[in-house]
Amino acid sequence: MVMRTNKRKIILIINTTMKLPTIIITGKQLPLLCLLGAIQALYGTVQADDKTPDGNTSRPTLEQNDSEALFQLGKACANGVGVKQDDAKAFEYYLKSAELGNLKAQHNLGVMYVKGAGVKQDEKEALKWFRKAAEQGAMLSQHTYGSMLAEGKGTEKNAVEAAVWWRKAAEQGLAEAQFRLGLLYYLGENGVKQDLPEALKWLEKAVVQNHASAANNLGLMYEGGAAVQQSGSEAFRLYQIAARGGNLKGQSNLGRCYSLGLGVGKDPVQAYRWLKLASNKGEVTGTNLLADLQQGLSKKQIAEGDRLVAEDENKP
Repeated sequence: MVMRTNKRKIILIINTTMKLPTIIITGKQLPLLCLLGAIQALYGTVQADDKTPDGNTSRPTLEQNDSEALFQLGKACANGVGVKQDDAKAFEYYLKSAELGNLKAQHNLGVMYVKGAGVKQDEKEALKWFRKAAEQGAMLSQHTYGSMLAEGKGTEKNAVEAAVWWRKAAEQGLAEAQFRLGLLYYLGENGVKQDLPEALKWLEKAVVQNHASAANNLGLMYEGGAAVQQSGSEAFRLYQIAARGGNLKGQSNLGRCYSLGLGVGKDPVQAYRWLKLASNKGEVTGTNLLADLQQGLSKKQIAEGDRLVAEDENKP
């Protein structure tokens, strides 16, 4: 269908497989939506009067070899953006794109195998695709592959090998990988020797990116003087980052700081606030500390603490 305006001709194009309208405005190059751009890059434009030799309207297929366009179509189907949500179709597009070497498609294909979305769940197959992308430098895939090795998904547990892949992702700046690597060295388990200076190094890098769990663990190192000079004030600062980032153990630790006066002046109302926030989400340490704290609080202090908790829990 062709519509005319004063200065431009607008052609309405129908993708007959997905029933998507696409517009092309002649006379001026305009940016198109990512999905529509992908469809056009992959299939070309299919107009209402485009016929195959047998008289049928042209339909797109998966024969084209544009890996990025295929990836974008898979992403659209997976998320239901512009098309009906369809995991099976998303898997089909991702697989073709992944086979053509697209790293993002290889990673997403692995995710679909892990979840069993659009395909039968298969952790071994997921591991294969994560590794393909990881070997080519995809940092998220490096982290995910390492995590599957650490957890024994699709293979036997191998923390030593997991550390190798977490390090690759951590060196590229992925905060979650920096945290996992730092925690592994902090705990020193499953065949990995404890190395507190190395733990300190990677946890600090993750905290720079406001990683809440890393902040809590780094706070514990400063509180206990592990590989650093003991500092209650630094531990308190780190617990604040963790608590405000939603880390439940960080909230309990921050509440404990206020209760004991560790790195900050004693403040029973603030102690109640943070312990109650953690306790409301099931954090056991917070629940136990809160029970002890409440015995010495007045009704007024508890009411003020509950008001602060309500404000925190109602924040968007």
